[in-house]
Amino acid sequence: MEKRETLEEKFQRLEKKISQASFQNNAGLSNEVGYYIFAYNPHEEMQVRERINYLQANPIGNLNIQVFNIFDIVLDYINQFHYQKPLMQMELAHGLTEVIVQINNILEMDEDNNIIVQYINNHLADSKSVIFLTGIGQIYPILRAHKILNTMTQIIDEYPVVMFYPGSYDGLSLKAFGKVEDSNYYRAFSI
Repeated sequence: MEKRETLEEKFQRLEKKISQASFQNNAGLSNEVGYYIFAYNPHEEMQVRERINYLQANPIGNLNIQVFNIFDIVLDYINQFHYQKPLMQMELAHGLTEVIVQINNILEMDEDNNIIVQYINNHLADSKSVIFLTGIGQIYPILRAHKILNTMTQIIDEYPVVMFYPGSYDGLSLKAFGKVEDSNYYRAFSI
């Protein structure tokens, strides 16, 4: 029986990987963008958050880790433009499915340069940055991981991106929480 990798072992592998110059420069990827999935057991969410905070506060070398919580970005945008009340009324009248459609429209998720991509792009520091995407489980099912990654790759391709995913990734398919099949995402590497 194959031994399952512990969360600590996964983070050790991540730290080793992001400390490499080839990772930081997106080198040796055969013309692929440097997008990575760090899949973890959803029950370990709090430990993952703590470790991300630690890595951000204690960077490896001169590496700048920029953390973008997708849930927080979306919530801030909805609050900024006072969409909360109309969305709540819409949910009462038409259900969550219609709210999901409208939030995706508001965020322009069918566009390559959508609100999330614009936000991240506008807040990037320097070329020595690694982007950590978090909040994927918090924003589910409003936004799906594959939708975020597919739109980002068209705009943000100079920075390595690590998406922390509460579920599983086999190199082809994402499964939210290890159970809900997401659309395929073929351009991300498992980390």
